[in-house]
Amino acid sequence: MKSVIEVKQEVARCTRCGNCQYYCPSYVVNRVESSVARGRLQLVKRVLEDQADASETFARRINQCLLCGVCTQNCPAGIRTEDIIEKMRVKCAETMGPQKAMELAARNISGTGNITGDEREHRLLWFEKMDEGAVKHGVSAEYLYFAGCVSTLYPSSYSIPQSFAKLLNKAGLNWSVMGGDENCCAYPLMIGGMPEEAARTMIQNASDVAASGAKHLVTTCPSCYHMWKGVYPSVVPEMPDVKVYHAAQLLCLLVKNGSLKPVETDCTVTYHDPCDLGRKSGVYDEPREILKTIPGVNLVEMKFNRENSFCCGGGGNLEMTDAELSGKVAQQRIGHAEKTGASIIVTSCQQCKRTLAAGARQKRAKIKVMDLSEFILSAVE
Repeated sequence: MKSVIEVKQEVARCTRCGNCQYYCPSYVVNRVESSVARGRLQLVKRVLEDQADASETFARRINQCLLCGVCTQNCPAGIRTEDIIEKMRVKCAETMGPQKAMELAARNISGTGNITGDEREHRLLWFEKMDEGAVKHGVSAEYLYFAGCVSTLYPSSYSIPQSFAKLLNKAGLNWSVMGGDENCCAYPLMIGGMPEEAARTMIQNASDVAASGAKHLVTTCPSCYHMWKGVYPSVVPEMPDVKVYHAAQLLCLLVKNGSLKPVETDCTVTYHDPCDLGRKSGVYDEPREILKTIPGVNLVEMKFNRENSFCCGGGGNLEMTDAELSGKVAQQRIGHAEKTGASIIVTSCQQCKRTLAAGARQKRAKIKVMDLSEFILSAVE
């Protein structure tokens, strides 16, 4: 986390060139200067230079950022705006308290280990309709599937872990889940201005995974992957000796070695890069490699893809703090997909699937949204 002096120095490098305006999802849909990186940086500059306390308006603007990182990707000065926003969210939380939605999420994570406040046993609901013995939980296995909060606690997302579990079984892997003992990865806490709470959760999670005896940890959630791969090692004193995969990476290996065999599937698809899996974790190729190996699949790209992918609208805790803005961004992304002529949007994120599917309904778009695991399951023997 950057110090205040470092933030001041980085903000001072902004030339207000406006390059970020072209790429910023929030600015594209509402054309408000304080929604784009250069505008937010000016707000930050005023607060830091005047040594003023953060106002409610300042806190609202700072918490409306998707933290998608596309501004950093395209900043000529190399300013990492999302890092600055995270620092300012900490400042806001310290001086004004966390946003109400985040305060509730923090209580839920502390109390029940998840963002919704559901009972721990509810993490088991997604595999109730699976065949008996199809999912092992609470037992030692080579692969530990860290399913995440959204996939296990939102019924509309159950099909993602269900599909992934079936693929793991088809491939003959020895795997299990933690079930009710799994906790939130701490990503919402970290980007919600509560780094100390996030650190405690990460340390506990690392201890639990180490105790599981697993050699590999795999998740279908890009945020969980980003945390385990990119954040945990710098926060957790004793990291468990496990190799971390996102599902797209593991599935790509299983397709390449013949453990999963795709069959003819005639359709035109476009792939949406999740921000936490793409820009923040560098995973672009594996999902596309899988789609290209499936006979009959025609993969077409949206205008904004890979490093310049347009956020789905579900990043940065925005859905919790400004659902209307989140929905507008999702509809904009659906418009990008429609222009490709694809009948299916494939993504590798449960949150992207939720927000894009909602955007498609609101826009009345005739396009289906599927997670990569769901799509692969429909296309293998």
